[in-house]
Amino acid sequence: MLRRELAEKIKNSVYDWAKQYPHVEISRVEVYPSGFDDDVDVIVVAKKGFENWPKIARQIDIADFIGKQLGDAIAVKIPILHAFTEEQYEKYETTGDGAFV
Repeated sequence: MLRRELAEKIKNSVYDWAKQYPHVEISRVEVYPSGFDDDVDVIVVAKKGFENWPKIARQIDIADFIGKQLGDAIAVKIPILHAFTEEQYEKYETTGDGAFV
């Protein structure tokens, strides 16, 4: 089960990451248990700043930053990290556990 403290640390790391990029405005960060151990899935939605940034590049940048922020002290894997513009996010419907349908 995902610990609340871990979810908050991940969310805070995403907001810290965004501070490096003044053009990025985060509108939502969601952290869900992936179903495996302490692994989590993360969704980051930006109101602005992702439009001209390739999705894979922004996802890697965020994941690397989270890894550095959390360090080795916290063993967590993020098998899925989506970094959406608001328009991209609106194209997806999610279930209560964050799984895309």
